[in-house]
Amino acid sequence: MREIKIVLPDLEDVVPEEFMQHMLNATKEILLAMRTLIDSGLDKIEAVEEIAKAKKEIKKIEIE
Repeated sequence: MREIKIVLPDLEDVVPEEFMQHMLNATKEILLAMRTLIDSGLDKIEAVEEIAKAKKEIKKIEIE
């Protein structure tokens, strides 16, 4: 039997380093955008919780 070897280039050999850096930066920006959405959602939930807490603290006062 004969052995056949196929040599495939590494990604770094095919794709320029500048492209890889742009892709990493773009990925980081997407993750930062998602973090902003999550933080905003958490802030809104906390605001609703504060309003609910304030409503529970309201007590009726009887006036004679």
